[in-house]
Amino acid sequence: MWTYSDGALTVKGYRWPGGTARAGSWVLVDQATGNIQGVVPPGEFSRRFRPVDVFADVPGLPTYLGTVTAPDGTALVDLVLDRNPYMLANGPRRAARPHALMVPRRHRDGWSSATASELAACQTAMTLVAAWYRSLDGGHVVFCANDSAPNLDYLRDVEAAAGTLAGRGTDMAITRNPRQDVQRAHLHAFYAEHGRTENHESSAVAGHPVMAEGHRAFSAALGSDAVKVEPDSTGLAVGVRVAAQPWGGSHCSYQLGADGPFWVMPALGPAQDEVNRRLARADGLQAEPDPKLGGAINLVRPSLADAGRLHAAQRATAEQRDSFETFVTHRGLNARSLVVGPAPGTPRA
Repeated sequence: MWTYSDGALTVKGYRWPGGTARAGSWVLVDQATGNIQGVVPPGEFSRRFRPVDVFADVPGLPTYLGTVTAPDGTALVDLVLDRNPYMLANGPRRAARPHALMVPRRHRDGWSSATASELAACQTAMTLVAAWYRSLDGGHVVFCANDSAPNLDYLRDVEAAAGTLAGRGTDMAITRNPRQDVQRAHLHAFYAEHGRTENHESSAVAGHPVMAEGHRAFSAALGSDAVKVEPDSTGLAVGVRVAAQPWGGSHCSYQLGADGPFWVMPALGPAQDEVNRRLARADGLQAEPDPKLGGAINLVRPSLADAGRLHAAQRATAEQRDSFETFVTHRGLNARSLVVGPAPGTPRA
């Protein structure tokens, strides 16, 4: 689901799946609760709603962490916390765990369209986040992304909203990665506990202790329909484009640690289903068939609809921002200008 606005209302939206009477219509979803608010015919949706780039100004977001820059100071990749932490009450101290995102500053397209310098900046960010997570009770990191490349869908939405879709109707079918939830490429950094720990939020819901498996839920290998691509910055973009070509360019990715094997796979298939099951086991959450994805497995993440949980999430992200700032400062780094390359005191994961 992507974010759209008509000037007064900002919602998530996705197309009604084919084979039904409402096929092609847009479903409006409340961003906080995930509840369906209504269905809008495709023509009305294109005239009324415009796509919103939620990452247009990452440094202006309250969860902003820092920026990786080129040696000349050019901003390449921003770091930001997800505003909805997956784990707000894990372990004996009921610690909230961070969920960082890496967002390219200049382009909306998937990582397969990134330049070598942008990919090198992303690797620097990954290494830094892995070291930060390790400083938090020995945590591990798993990197995942949902990409559409090239991201022509966003441009088509903009053209449709402006009425400038040359030679095409505004009701044209658009193919995008169904798991991609915003209009700009970004990379998730999931925190994985070093050992088994209780997810106290899940326990409260289930009425019995729910244990998160942590790092042991993951393995570097990923079989079935996944394709391994060399993760070096010079050849990664080409490798991903070649691997994803049979899937129309849309793909998901998975990498255990900053130096683990890099896998790409179709958005809907057994490998991505397995990734979501691993994430659920690691965090003490649920992974279930998602009707919006045709029954494919999706991670069920806690909602921010409850005011108490929203406030807890806001407190947690504020504390995690302070933690990251302290982490980089102790290593003699400036969070607003993290130069590409090995960072002092951050051994590779």
